[in-house]
Amino acid sequence: MVISCSDRNSKNKTIDSSHNPKETITDKEIIELKSFEIKETEVHSIKSTLNQKSYELYIKLPKSYSNSNKQYPILILTDSDYSFPIVTSITRRLNVEEFITVGISYSKDDKPTVSRTRDYTPTYSPNELRGHSKESKLASGKADDFISFIKNDMFPFLEETYRIDNSKKVFAGHSFGGLLASYMLVTTPYLFEYYLAGSPSLWYDNYCLNGFEEVYYKSHKNMKANVFLCIGKKEEKMKSNMVAEMLAFEKRLLSRNYLGLNIQSIIIPDEDHHSVYPSFITKGIIYAFGKKKTANKK
Repeated sequence: MVISCSDRNSKNKTIDSSHNPKETITDKEIIELKSFEIKETEVHSIKSTLNQKSYELYIKLPKSYSNSNKQYPILILTDSDYSFPIVTSITRRLNVEEFITVGISYSKDDKPTVSRTRDYTPTYSPNELRGHSKESKLASGKADDFISFIKNDMFPFLEETYRIDNSKKVFAGHSFGGLLASYMLVTTPYLFEYYLAGSPSLWYDNYCLNGFEEVYYKSHKNMKANVFLCIGKKEEKMKSNMVAEMLAFEKRLLSRNYLGLNIQSIIIPDEDHHSVYPSFITKGIIYAFGKKKTANKK
């Protein structure tokens, strides 16, 4: 049996399934399915001048953008296939200053796991015991190329196309993206004013990040940046204790007494590596864009 409610004058009309539907349901409305789109968003394709890899930039503009002449801070996201829709939804409900959201896609024509392993890891580690596929590991260690893309290709494009407040740039990454945020912090801290690192993969390549920080420390006394570290409590039970690793990284940075460095760290109960992102990015956005927050600026 088929129950049809398409005829308003004969609701709940019972139709024998043996009848020809075309003969019985003559006024059935045909609905055209449409793709869901996030309002006030734009997509641009941009190529790295260093390695010729192409990426898409997903842009979400603030509500007031079209009705003002002001400049806006920016939030840069990695793993934007999931992070961009989450952030654009969360931001609507937060009492924070307006900002432009920029999601960087994985490189075109590459597998996501290959793209993120290549772009987010600082060293070549083909025999890494954790991470993605062997193919991905063989592509690892090109974070410097990706940082060059951000600095020399993406920033100029954004500055030319949108009204960007260059005094407040925020970078957010999770897992390998959190490793990338941490790597930029200890090598090129001036690139962003804020670094939001969620569940950073500090175990990568036998804790190679510590070596980069050691090199930086030997020639620098300042690290002018605002850093938000966040992880789920259940990540204590990963292949290594990622909670302890994050806290050790924080302790290491604080022990240096870097001038201009501000750090906040949070461990979120009942969250694991896969579930923590919404909580991490919500708290990170409030840390960076909360209206009562006093930020370090250049």
